[in-house]
Amino acid sequence: MAQVATVTSKGQVTLPASVRKKLGIRRGSRIVFLESGEEIRMLREEELEERFSVFDRRRKEARLTPARLDALVEEAKRRVWKRHHAAGR
Repeated sequence: MAQVATVTSKGQVTLPASVRKKLGIRRGSRIVFLESGEEIRMLREEELEERFSVFDRRRKEARLTPARLDALVEEAKRRVWKRHHAAGR
């Protein structure tokens, strides 16, 4: 269901009560905004931390050090970038 809110002159928006209730957002809750192209996704900070904790658990299960995981991520980024740009030719 779509909800509409108005932006104030200070760039502030009041989240509709139904959205706050559904997401468990209360006074003092911290919100993360994730940009993807022309879209913005809003998450509670706790939700984002929960999602990243899955990766940390998997890293530990695979017995990877944080440095080794970083290296694997960088290598994967290079491969994706290379494949993406090779496809455009």
